Amino acid sequence: MLHLFNKVYLEFDNNIEINLDRIVISERYGIQMYNVIDKVAYGELMSYGKTYDDVVKESFVGFVSSLKDHSARTGKKVIIYCDKEAYKRVISQWFKIILPNLDFESFKTLAQYSLYNQRIISNSQLSSVYSVDLNSLWEDLGELEEHWNLAKELTEHEEESFRLLDLNYSYEFLLSNYLSGAQTYKDELRKTVHMFLRRWFKEMFTDNRQMVLLNITNRKFQEAMGIDHELVDITRIDPLSGIDSLESYADDEIWERDQNQYGTCKLEGLSVEKAGKLKDTLINIFETFEGMETDRSAFEVQDWIFYVIKETITDEELEAIINQMVNKPFDTIGVPRFDFQNVNFPLFQHFLSKKYNGEDLSKYRLL
Repeated sequence: MLHLFNKVYLEFDNNIEINLDRIVISERYGIQMYNVIDKVAYGELMSYGKTYDDVVKESFVGFVSSLKDHSARTGKKVIIYCDKEAYKRVISQWFKIILPNLDFESFKTLAQYSLYNQRIISNSQLSSVYSVDLNSLWEDLGELEEHWNLAKELTEHEEESFRLLDLNYSYEFLLSNYLSGAQTYKDELRKTVHMFLRRWFKEMFTDNRQMVLLNITNRKFQEAMGIDHELVDITRIDPLSGIDSLESYADDEIWERDQNQYGTCKLEGLSVEKAGKLKDTLINIFETFEGMETDRSAFEVQDWIFYVIKETITDEELEAIINQMVNKPFDTIGVPRFDFQNVNFPLFQHFLSKKYNGEDLSKYRLL
């Protein structure tokens, strides 16, 4: 799935989810559903057709504008389902208009990264919904140049109208724009970096706390963490309460609870003191229980938690975060797993590595 802009995605037509709002451009599936199916589907079939021209018609900008208006009005995700021919047309138009300096070879790189990302995140063991036909998906889309040349003709007179749509672009392209030296979209990038960092830290702490909860009855874990086994009481609402070394993992200000959730991590507005204790708890678990006896400088990325608890970050802090990403790639670098549909992480890494190697990223500068 390729994230185009806020709440709008591009997907192949091999598995159409009728409970999502959608547009279908497909020789095989670009038809109206049976009425009986339509009645039980939660999603709206917004438009359909057998070819790109049937649906997009004369104006790509008008097509995108209608998608933006729909998602803004409903607050729902919109999926554009395409067969391979329509997919090639859409990505050609999309990349050519949002990246006006893009040449054909760089466009092919983006197309291949889009397929590669879909291939690796669609692993059936990692997907809770469905898996795609990986072999079919990984096959080359075929000749792209014809679609690219057509996109060039159609977008040259629409750029200004497209700019006025003021779309919320994907993280990886806000990043490439910034790394190219452009000063545009800096505010959008700062907000996006901060949002994803917060989600990343929440996922990390939640996963680690879950590991602790699963291991809390194990004597070896208790000994490693210096926990008196008599303090462990799994009949408590929170079995970690009353354990000094795990104080941050039982803090009601950090872990909000309701009848359906055991603990939702909340970092917004947390004090510097509590954020520091939370960070130290995680690192201590890695060092003592996981056996990662190493210099704490290896965990310096954890200091970003002090950015996360703030309402926003400054330009200087944004620069520090991006420089850290470029020079010291770490794990998923601020993009949680559940956002791999929203961010093409391999492409994200590609842009970081190009910057690290001192290469020119002006081809990936946004409109």
